[in-house]
Amino acid sequence: MYKISRFILAIANVEIPKKVSAPHMKTYDGTTDPEEHVAQYLERMETVLIPMEACLCKGSGATLSGAALKWLLNLSNRSITSFAHLVNQFNLQFSCSRLFEKITSDLYQVTQWDNESLKEFLNIFTRESLQIPKLDMNTAVQALKMGLSKESLYYHDLVMTPCRSLDEARNRALRFIRLEEDEMLRKRMETPSTYDRPNRKTETPVFRPRNKPYTRAVQQNTLERSGSYQYPDLSNYCFPVDVAGIVAAMKNLGDKVRWPPKNPKSDGNKDKSRWCAYHEDFGHTTEECFAFGREVGILLSKGYLIELFGKKKAQDIDVKDLGKQVQQQPSRPKSLPTNARIINYISGGSEVCGTSFSAAKRNAKEAKFCSTSYSMTK
Repeated sequence: MYKISRFILAIANVEIPKKVSAPHMKTYDGTTDPEEHVAQYLERMETVLIPMEACLCKGSGATLSGAALKWLLNLSNRSITSFAHLVNQFNLQFSCSRLFEKITSDLYQVTQWDNESLKEFLNIFTRESLQIPKLDMNTAVQALKMGLSKESLYYHDLVMTPCRSLDEARNRALRFIRLEEDEMLRKRMETPSTYDRPNRKTETPVFRPRNKPYTRAVQQNTLERSGSYQYPDLSNYCFPVDVAGIVAAMKNLGDKVRWPPKNPKSDGNKDKSRWCAYHEDFGHTTEECFAFGREVGILLSKGYLIELFGKKKAQDIDVKDLGKQVQQQPSRPKSLPTNARIINYISGGSEVCGTSFSAAKRNAKEAKFCSTSYSMTK
């Protein structure tokens, strides 16, 4: 049977033993270095007991994929004469994917960053030096010294005592790495950590401005409770001082009073004849200010401004009952005088006579009050 093959008859007619199998390796798709793939393929084929030319040629197709496999399948009939010929055609086809060979002078591009430790820098420098096939040791040591930070103690040590190899440089760098790690550990131990006491709140400096906003978390609950309560007018509190005295007493309380923020923008439409001492702005009077009355009510509920009532105690004032109008009753004597007399009389009559019951009751109260006054003046 006539077979069409890319290899010559001397290779195509050779029968491969059944025990020979393709090596298990990553397939090549044309994106990596072709020379590296060929070298790895040859090393894997060394394990085959019969390293024949035909085995190398016919087994190469099993390690290709993608664009590389399409190239192999499109080769013309009887065009490959040997494995070396196949390798040359393969390297020529995928020469664009070949990696450039690094030289020792490329190590001068590896430098230490500001926040990079000596251990990390040496690991990166070592990885880069291992990729150079023909490494010049003197140039590598010089590149290592120039890449170090000029403030590093290891740099000063290399300047004073030069090294001859990278192995010697790494051994001398070990003590400086230990010194650097010890300093980092000491700084970490000196810094207070919040994980030592997870249930303890972080102590932060408290800034208490004079004009406190109404949206503070501490005072938010008070405002929510006071939103449903209607505070009485200032006249119902019966302060013995005027509004100016109340404002002066509030200023003496300091941070306990919530002062409204000042409006930086001036409104020309405000009435200049109406001044509010609480907002320190025009537009309404202090007696008409709802916010001022609410703040006075809140301070009284907390036990402040009690000194304005003189000798009254804090427990004698119930702010919640101040909203009710206090009816002033006429003062009565504590006890009747010794010369008081009882006068019995009839006042008013029935509705038949033209006098109602309410009028008779009112006349009785007036007569009782007059009799009391008469007995006191007698």
